[in-house]
Amino acid sequence: MRGYCPTRALALFFDAYDPSNPQRCSLSARLRPDGDQPALCLCGHIDTVPLGAAGWRMPPFEGRIQNGLLFGRGSSDMKSGVAAMVCAAAQAARHMHGDLVVQIYGGEETGCEGSFHMAAQPQFLRNIAAVVVAEPTSCRPLCGHKGALWLTCKTTGVTAHASMPHKGDNALAKLLPFANAMCSFHLEGDHPQLGAGTCVISTLHSGCNSNSVPDSAAMTIDIRTVPQHNHDDIQAVVAAMAGPDISTTTTLDIPAVWTDPDQPWMNRAFDVLTPLLGHRPDVATVQFFTDAAALRPRLPNVPMMILGPGDPAMAHQIDEYCAVEQIELATKMYAALLADWA
Repeated sequence: MRGYCPTRALALFFDAYDPSNPQRCSLSARLRPDGDQPALCLCGHIDTVPLGAAGWRMPPFEGRIQNGLLFGRGSSDMKSGVAAMVCAAAQAARHMHGDLVVQIYGGEETGCEGSFHMAAQPQFLRNIAAVVVAEPTSCRPLCGHKGALWLTCKTTGVTAHASMPHKGDNALAKLLPFANAMCSFHLEGDHPQLGAGTCVISTLHSGCNSNSVPDSAAMTIDIRTVPQHNHDDIQAVVAAMAGPDISTTTTLDIPAVWTDPDQPWMNRAFDVLTPLLGHRPDVATVQFFTDAAALRPRLPNVPMMILGPGDPAMAHQIDEYCAVEQIELATKMYAALLADWA
């Protein structure tokens, strides 16, 4: 975004870079690296999804503002939120007595790679007592999101000419009964705010041509969970349903995140944000996952709020945009939370 320099804005902080792989890096900036005071953590990601095949009406990489809207890939998901939190943090750092941590991750769109890598190193989470994730929520403070469990299921067979199927072993035929059973798979237990878990067969691939018996078949399953669901138990049930001829591997395992709105800091934060919103926030959640999922296993009792500018429905869309007035409001909201923390 024009006029915005995150490096200059974070110059008041101690910076630590955390490379999760040779092509990707995350950043953690702490106001008082040698202190032991409880810290408020503002965090978000700056990686984006590809542009897609369809043409854009607006240039996707210019950060152009038109009619009060900032256009560009990542403007809603979630560079506007990162810019707002960095600006608020840089201003608050000049007079804060408490501690403050800003973390910017890479790799969220591919399974929260950066935040999981950083969360595995205790020094980056030291003394963090509350977390705000700047994902797009239309500036509504949210209390959590569902978890995600992605499984890949494969089976093999023996190829043969399709006119002589008895000479082969059809891998797809072995996979289809399991796929049909998974279409009816039900997760027990609902959450009062997050609702029920879901299960979707998302891809199915088999064979290489139409006149051969397929000697391999694979499908992927997307399971979304709520806090009472145990992912290890779900994987065990699915593996038992698959049977010995079908392998199941986990490609993504992200827990659900939930903070009770009556938790003391969460309740206080709602009070702080009420004047800016014009009403007390209602209790709400989202279906998509965030980097909070990487922090939750390491910080099980720490309150986590999801709050940022941008319409979540604009995420991953062509001509993605974020309203400038929301970016300004989010900056004020982060500043208010930081002032209260101080």
